[in-house]
Amino acid sequence: MKILSIPRIYGFEMAIIAEVYLSTLSALMEPNELDRHFTAFVHLCENSGKLTQNDLAKRLKRDRVSAMRIVDDLCDKGLIIRKKHVSDRRCYILEVTERAIELLPKVKLAIEQTNEILLDHLSKDEREFFSKSLDQILKKVETLPDPEFLVKVYKRAKENKD
Repeated sequence: MKILSIPRIYGFEMAIIAEVYLSTLSALMEPNELDRHFTAFVHLCENSGKLTQNDLAKRLKRDRVSAMRIVDDLCDKGLIIRKKHVSDRRCYILEVTERAIELLPKVKLAIEQTNEILLDHLSKDEREFFSKSLDQILKKVETLPDPEFLVKVYKRAKENKD
């Protein structure tokens, strides 16, 4: 019996890398009581007072419920506050607190340490290539329709070929 060559499942490998990366970052940040939602935290620090919860959901490519949970967690930790939107009373603007501003340098340091731990075996050129490759993949992902739509289109195209 001949076994077919099976292509690499990059998504699985990227998921393992992401899991290890985020676990490492969480461990480094544990003494500071921020063990997750690093991307949202940094993004909110960079855009304090400019984003609503819906804006955050769109930028993080998350649904509204996930964004709400992230915001609730960061509010509970005293890192952000919700303020009524001036022109739309249904919305809240998200602002970081003084505690968040004090924590931001520690988060940046933990990110740098995590990057170093996972990429220390790569040369400077390899790191630059890796970074550029990630940028290109992310740009491609941004041009694609949502995954559910993609799967439906692919199945339809396959059915039409048969």
